[in-house]
Amino acid sequence: MTQPTRPTPELLAELRKPRPYPAVSVTLPTHRHWPESQQDHIRLRNLLAEAEKRLADDAEVTKVQAAEVAQQLATAADRLDPEYFGDGLVVYASPEEHRSFLVGGSVPERIVINTTYLTRNLVALEARERPYLVLVLSTGEVRLWRGQGDQVAEDHDSGFPVISSGAERDKAPSRDGGQWTTQDFRNMLMEADRKLTAVLQASPFPVILVGLSKHISIYREVTRHGQALATELEVGGLANATPAEMSAQLAPARQALAEADTARALRELDEARSGKRYSAGVQDIWQAAGEGRVALLVVEESLRVTARPDTVEGAERATLTLLEPEEAGVVAGAEEDIIDSLVETVLSADGEVIFVPDESLADAGGVAAALRY
Repeated sequence: MTQPTRPTPELLAELRKPRPYPAVSVTLPTHRHWPESQQDHIRLRNLLAEAEKRLADDAEVTKVQAAEVAQQLATAADRLDPEYFGDGLVVYASPEEHRSFLVGGSVPERIVINTTYLTRNLVALEARERPYLVLVLSTGEVRLWRGQGDQVAEDHDSGFPVISSGAERDKAPSRDGGQWTTQDFRNMLMEADRKLTAVLQASPFPVILVGLSKHISIYREVTRHGQALATELEVGGLANATPAEMSAQLAPARQALAEADTARALRELDEARSGKRYSAGVQDIWQAAGEGRVALLVVEESLRVTARPDTVEGAERATLTLLEPEEAGVVAGAEEDIIDSLVETVLSADGEVIFVPDESLADAGGVAAALRY
């Protein structure tokens, strides 16, 4: 069965474009492990059956459109395997297409029929898992990996791996590591660094440098991208690692990246406070985000806020009415987690979003922002 892939920024932009009615979005919390995951497929079928019923009862949807969307939903379900489920599932369908995504964060059980797909869950989850690059140094080659969250894959399309041209790559290293200082080895590192230039221009992500201490030291001597090197992992033997092995090894490096992001976010909030560009609390930030004034949104990982966006003087979704979680399915227009919508609004206006550990923003109600003005 074909498994869904993580959406690229380009695909997310495409998914957010308006579509002819009906565009159906289905979100479902799922389980990573058996036997719970076996029930997820049944729950998905039941949810899709409910979506089909809503389409059939919708006066704005023709019988032909309803049948076409129902077929797209069925095809999407057939291509999903519970064995690979994560924490959540997102399915989109219209008369002409269907797309499915396994996600690593919780989503509500929900059906939405509109002229756009409900992308805020995907957008928010993507923001929680920042992309990064991994440069793996070894005796005779340099490999490039791309990662996001705990998912990693080797990049074979950017001129990597870079292979040493010298015969010395086949020699055993001397005890003092002297072999690694040969010109051939340096040439290989410089060639990899040149190819990294184009990669960083297209994908300006932090770089994790992986290799033996001596390898890393020499690469730092020759690189022109020192500012992009976010953290190091001193370990060898990963030249032929599987994605699962590489992901496990990178866990400490991912933690280091997260800690660096948190430190930078709190520092920028302090600077914004000093410059009177600081906002705290979901209601105040919501209004600033709607005006495109949020440069940096900082959110605690576990923060969930139920609220209803309200229209004020003709301006749609201008303010928020905070609600209790149990009111999400009762109050018209209520959103179970308004934070997802807030994140999407900020990103749509070219703002940045950083998630930080719980209690990092206790004095701000779990969410704060640095404003543009």
